[in-house]
Amino acid sequence: MNTISGKINDNYGWEVTVFHKLREASDGVIFFDGKINWDRYLADHLPRFEIHVVIFNYTIIEINIYYLHHRDDEN
Repeated sequence: MNTISGKINDNYGWEVTVFHKLREASDGVIFFDGKINWDRYLADHLPRFEIHVVIFNYTIIEINIYYLHHRDDEN
C-alpha cells in the first residue's frame, strides 16, 4: 500500500493513500465511488476531514485529516 502519514500538531494527524487495491473483482466491482466528508462531531478520532475516490476496486486517492486521540482519554 502506498500510504504516507504524519502529524499536523499534537492533536491532529494526516494520512494520504494512493492506488490501493480494495478487493478482488470476484467479490464485486466498485465502478466509481467518491466521498468528501467533513465530520465535526466530537467522538473518537473526530473531527475529521476525508476525501476518498475509488475506481474499479482501487483507491485512486484517499486523504484524511483527523483528531489523533480517543475522547475517553480526555476525561
